[in-house]
Amino acid sequence: MFGFLIILLCFGAFLHCKHTGCHPFCSVNSHQNALDIVRERYARGEISSEEFNERKKALE
Repeated sequence: MFGFLIILLCFGAFLHCKHTGCHPFCSVNSHQNALDIVRERYARGEISSEEFNERKKALE
């Protein structure tokens, strides 16, 4: 019975991570995600080219 509970908890943790997008190398991916967000905001016209270049430079 205890083994079944552990398997159930592991499966729940797996589903949670899959849904929320958690992964072991968050620091590497968070930098890339921030740069992607800046690019998307620039593409949508939310920020100017000057602000885009400043934020890009700060992230690199």
